[in-house]
Amino acid sequence: MSTEIRKLMRMAAANEEEVDAFIEWLKKRDLSSGRLDRKLKRSLNRAMSELDCTRCARCCKEAYVVLQDGDIGRLADRLGMRRSDFRARYVTRNEDGDTCLSVRPCPFLKKNLCTVYEDRPDCCREYPQSLASEAADNLDNLGANYLVCPAVYDALERLRDFI
Repeated sequence: MSTEIRKLMRMAAANEEEVDAFIEWLKKRDLSSGRLDRKLKRSLNRAMSELDCTRCARCCKEAYVVLQDGDIGRLADRLGMRRSDFRARYVTRNEDGDTCLSVRPCPFLKKNLCTVYEDRPDCCREYPQSLASEAADNLDNLGANYLVCPAVYDALERLRDFI
């Protein structure tokens, strides 16, 4: 996989309609979630091994950072804040009702590096591999991340070639 992030994202944008159609086609198929998950995980792991995320950080710049209570506690402790103060300063709900960071890009991103890396939210720890869990039930989320993450782009392109 090419590690030229801009080139990959231009290619993703150029293929967006085809990928949207592919996602819609997948929704109509009776796919084994386990089989789809395994294929996506293998493709994502391969893509991630070839990609330097610190050259990109698009997920930190564009995706919602969904927070769980444990994430809020870790981050508040890391910043020496009370949880209530952290919530007031950094937390909101998105249009899906998820608790998330109130701004994008992530306020803890500096020069494509996470300043709270050891205490980062679980969704950040698991991204993009989390998209390969119960993928058949979350195809819209997978499709939305196609334009965000070069690894997701690469994995979906491999999946399109496979299926």
